[in-house]
Amino acid sequence: MTQAAATPAPTNSAMVVDITLERKKDGKVEAMAAGHVFATGDIIRLKLVSNYDGFLYVMDQGSSGKFTTVFPAMQTGSDNRVQRSKQYLVPAVEDGWFEVSGPAGFDVLYFLLSPTALTPPVLSSFAAPGPVSSLRPRCNDAIFRARGDCTDDSAGPAAVAPGQALPAPLAPLAGSASRDITFTSKSNGTVGVTGESAAPMLYTFRLAHL
Repeated sequence: MTQAAATPAPTNSAMVVDITLERKKDGKVEAMAAGHVFATGDIIRLKLVSNYDGFLYVMDQGSSGKFTTVFPAMQTGSDNRVQRSKQYLVPAVEDGWFEVSGPAGFDVLYFLLSPTALTPPVLSSFAAPGPVSSLRPRCNDAIFRARGDCTDDSAGPAAVAPGQALPAPLAPLAGSASRDITFTSKSNGTVGVTGESAAPMLYTFRLAHL
């Protein structure tokens, strides 16, 4: 990522991030539906384009219950500065990808985009509070019959409800983050995420896998 200083976006503009889930299969990269149900061993990454300059933080609670700082991190890239209209990948390292693993269920990725730099958690991996969900992905039968594509309607981006408990290391980062988020489906599986301007934006992305 570029080392140039971020320039504040106009205060009267909403914060918008376009997020696309991609899979690499047989050497080819393809955009996937946000609700696609992946298989163990699938190779995936996330592509983001923001209309807002800021700093991106990504954390994950896996289906096993393990909670990990995904980005910034030594293995995935340490420069988390985001400039408007530029494309960014998570992981941010050259040819970086995640391999889907763990028990069947949902990984919950927490995305926090802040106009200013925040202090990331000291620990890179620790247990998240609360029980792990026992829910398992289920294919949308209509889509599965039509396209042969297993998609779970509960997967993909979602707002964090007011009062919803956050993993302890994320709570001080979130601060006064806006949870009043709207989502817009776009072409090629991309989802537009819109939040208030000049405030950190917090949302989750549920990643389904069998």
